[in-house]
Amino acid sequence: MKTILTKVNNIYTLMKGDKMFASSDLDFQIDYEVKKLSKENCDEIFGVINIIDLAERNSKHSEEDYIEGFNKAVELNKDKLFTEADMIKFADDVYKLRKENKIFEGMPKLLQSLQQPKEIEVEIRCYIGNGDKESDSFKDLLVTNTGIPKLDENDCLILKKK
Repeated sequence: MKTILTKVNNIYTLMKGDKMFASSDLDFQIDYEVKKLSKENCDEIFGVINIIDLAERNSKHSEEDYIEGFNKAVELNKDKLFTEADMIKFADDVYKLRKENKIFEGMPKLLQSLQQPKEIEVEIRCYIGNGDKESDSFKDLLVTNTGIPKLDENDCLILKKK
């Protein structure tokens, strides 16, 4: 089974099948006795931008800030636009659903396929071997059951997109 990072209502959980291994939510960590996840690390994996940090780094307090902010928003969202190929595929899928008289059953799933993902396959940063070596790598620890997880300064698992 794959190790999946799930996002629901700004809460991240690390799952293998139906078992939770870690969460960014303090209540989940306490109630289910799971490891901690860094919201910042998970946001990065899902491509969430912290606009306050971005504004503080790029603010010049001039009249051109509005134009620069707009251009930066366009740049950050360029990968969230639909391409011509995306729209052609969508139109083809709608045509197939209509042809099969399944437009009402199939449309919700088709529309959901256009939305941002709620699950991403990830790997966990871990020490190689028994943990006495400085070198580390990313592995699917929950699948291989080998290695020792390496934690950040807040005792959170360190994840990366697989």
